[in-house]
Amino acid sequence: MSMFGPKKGTWSIHSKQDPRWNKSGEGYGLVTSGGTAEQKKWLEECEQKYGEKPDDLEWSFYKD
Repeated sequence: MSMFGPKKGTWSIHSKQDPRWNKSGEGYGLVTSGGTAEQKKWLEECEQKYGEKPDDLEWSFYKD
């Protein structure tokens, strides 16, 4: 893997208002692009199931 490419890390999505959105995992992603493909897929799935994102929704990605 390139030193400039995706890095392994931990991601999380969290809402106190609507815990159905809460999830965390590991994967490869870029801090600058907002995380991993798994994280983006989870957000898309939740939007389809539950509609608009809760006001307090937070997401993060930290490289290991």
